Amino acid sequence: MRHRLDARRRRRVRLLACGAVALLFGFYAASLLADGTPGDSLEEITVTAQRRTENAQDVPISLTVFSATEIEQQNFQGVESYFAETPNVSFTSEGTRDRKELSLRGISDQLSPDNNIREGSFGFYIDEFNVAQGTSNPEIVDIDQIEVLRGPQGTYFGRNAVGGAINITTKQPTNEVFAEASAQYSSFTTFDVHGILNLPLIDHMLAVRLVAREEKSDGNINNVNPIGGGNNSKYTYSKVIVRYTPNENLTIDLTGMVTSESVAMRNGVPSGVFGDFGCELYGGSPYSKPNPGYLGSTRTPFVCPYLPVDPDGLGVYPNNVNTVNYNRPQDDGTHFSYATNRIKYAADSFTITNVLGYLYSNEVEGGDIDGSGLDLFYEGESIKRSSVSEELRLQSLPAAGRLFDWTGGFYYGHDYGHVNQYTYAGSAGGALFGLPEGFQLTSSLGDSSDYSDAVFGEVVWHAAPSLSLTLGARYTHENVSNDGYNTSGTQVLNYVNGSASFNNFSPRFTAFYAIDNQINLYATISRGFKAGGVEAQPVAQGGNQVYKPETLWNYEFGVKSESADKRLRLDADVFLMNWKDIQADYAIGQVSSGGVSFITGVANAASARSYGFETEATALVATGLTVGAGAGYDRAYYVSFPNAESGLGTTGDLSGATLPNSPKWTLHADSQYTHNFDANQSGFLRLEWHYKGGIKSDQNSEFHTGFPWDVPSYNLWNLRLGYTMNHLEVTAFDENFLNKKYYTNAYEKAFVDGMFIEPGYRNIGVRVTVRTK
Repeated sequence: MRHRLDARRRRRVRLLACGAVALLFGFYAASLLADGTPGDSLEEITVTAQRRTENAQDVPISLTVFSATEIEQQNFQGVESYFAETPNVSFTSEGTRDRKELSLRGISDQLSPDNNIREGSFGFYIDEFNVAQGTSNPEIVDIDQIEVLRGPQGTYFGRNAVGGAINITTKQPTNEVFAEASAQYSSFTTFDVHGILNLPLIDHMLAVRLVAREEKSDGNINNVNPIGGGNNSKYTYSKVIVRYTPNENLTIDLTGMVTSESVAMRNGVPSGVFGDFGCELYGGSPYSKPNPGYLGSTRTPFVCPYLPVDPDGLGVYPNNVNTVNYNRPQDDGTHFSYATNRIKYAADSFTITNVLGYLYSNEVEGGDIDGSGLDLFYEGESIKRSSVSEELRLQSLPAAGRLFDWTGGFYYGHDYGHVNQYTYAGSAGGALFGLPEGFQLTSSLGDSSDYSDAVFGEVVWHAAPSLSLTLGARYTHENVSNDGYNTSGTQVLNYVNGSASFNNFSPRFTAFYAIDNQINLYATISRGFKAGGVEAQPVAQGGNQVYKPETLWNYEFGVKSESADKRLRLDADVFLMNWKDIQADYAIGQVSSGGVSFITGVANAASARSYGFETEATALVATGLTVGAGAGYDRAYYVSFPNAESGLGTTGDLSGATLPNSPKWTLHADSQYTHNFDANQSGFLRLEWHYKGGIKSDQNSEFHTGFPWDVPSYNLWNLRLGYTMNHLEVTAFDENFLNKKYYTNAYEKAFVDGMFIEPGYRNIGVRVTVRTK
């Protein structure tokens, strides 16, 4: 039976690969035969992936780029929107906008999102300022461009950019008066409005740009409890940018941004399957029943001997996709803000850039965590994080005939995090342990700090008109400290007060060769680094307080081409990444008559590997008709992880297991027809298809098979229609118009109905926008 299943999987892989190749070849042939008007061609894409403006085809990095027009027409709402059209990326979510864990080429942060400091395994920059400490899903409004860079980007994007980086450029103040007002209505009574105002204050010297947005939604989950509600949400965003240009050489930008997200309930419905902690917590209680599939504690993968009894009688997924029964209200969300000062001075042959910034975030979770109408458990949590950083960079300006281009700079950063988390027994939860209602079962309190200094540089040698060789490097010193403890009842556990320092040298070597003015080749060897740390809650006995840094070597070869009079753009690359000392956290819940306690810590997996390819193509098939497609294949797995913590207080061997949050296949295709009716009227029609392969959500899921731990693959179809007349623009969309039933993640708190899963849904809406030009 296993052989037949493996054969089917191999046939499926071959079919997908052949389909992707055939699709790309079809686009190529179509472009060659296209009946385009002479002069028709794809627009040039410029990027700042190497901190200077360059044609994307000349940048030796595997990247996917989205322009301002694409962002608006495709109704991007967050990272999940543009990740759907990017090869070899993935995300999981735990109920709110900002609780998203990102993966690039299988490389993800396997530490808890509840850690005091948000480490991350990628760089996330907005206008050259690193916001990864505060958010993994920033606002998408008034954006000029989004660049997703795959592979280590340490030279320019610094610490923790192990898997890659996301580089967002916002629209800046200009010397013209501009105003925009937009309103959108979509499924689940969702209202989304924003306004933009650009004002020149002093002609060609001082300008300001103001942006504000508010979104309210009833959400796709309904709470049938008498307290009412559901996962209704409110999101607000405001930003001001002031640009001062006293002369043509000097530009000073001051930016302030504030966002606030409030969600009345996490997005999720019960699965009807206990996770490890749920099985430990409720097994043998009135809230469980024997599992007929249980074959004994020695079975691997583990099968819980108990199943939930569905005390609310609401049913479970897939029969229930939108209903819960929460007897206590929740209060989840994030408050996030930052302020930056960017100064750029352009001399005749070089530029000087200094970016100074401060950010603050407060991530809160509170209320019901048993996911039922029973008053079992509730919590309150606040994670406050702040970061201050400064980067000074000198960079040569491109010039014809120059033998060398260079970049050099210095970086300083200080991250701080503070966590307060408390779990309490409700009336039924107290009775379960013989404790009074409101008894504090567990708590976690801690403060963490991370100081980082780095110097970086890069030299590009133009060895010949068609050949350039690049040597880049970054040297980093980090000092991390942690002071904290957790409690179980009245007992203080796992107190830690320590610090550690780490040093790293990460080089990058690249060779770039232009075969002609249509085809470019590149090869890169680069290293990524993520500092170690001090465990916030080390295991009580035998645990090492300091965990080691992660390092990664990336080997990549790529081709970038434009042909058929620039009506076809085709990029492709292959890569191999060797990842060492992966930081993977674990949490083991233990239940006794006195309550609940947790043993948590961080283990360094011995090693992992990720290899595969990415390819993307865009073709102007005919005047106004553009088709595109992308494919990513990624085999990401633990090479050696013999003593992985299972979440059950035991260890297992995950060597050979697929890395969490790493689909083997990610595919997308689209077709858009744009027609100009006259000088003042135009319209477009767009069809999109996305495919994401199945994943394991986290390390604990690796020890299980089946639902809900094996998040299945899914594919979605979207349809979009737009019409523009003078200053008015109307767009309509139907996302997931086939109403595909799917879910993106499975997660666990103290849910008595089993693990919760985050279901997808169909979204239909219309947006009306009025702008001055």
